[in-house]
Amino acid sequence: MLAKYRPKLVSPTGKNRAVAPVRRPNTEYRKREHLTPSEVAKLIEAAKGNRYGLRHAAMLLVAYRSWWPSNSRCAESPRCRSLA
Repeated sequence: MLAKYRPKLVSPTGKNRAVAPVRRPNTEYRKREHLTPSEVAKLIEAAKGNRYGLRHAAMLLVAYRSWWPSNSRCAESPRCRSLA
């Protein structure tokens, strides 16, 4: 029969650890907050290369298009033009 593992008790040191620095704003990391259409096209093409490529490409396309401003999406649709 194996003996139970009993961890060694360690007394606290009483020292406080340093707090992690505050995260810098995104503008310091990158110039823009969105992908360009050519970058999205490259991403979709790369996603098509695996086993579930069609599904992944479709999800990327839906996610990209769902973040378009609604007024620009509506301006491109013939149905919305006829409603105006």
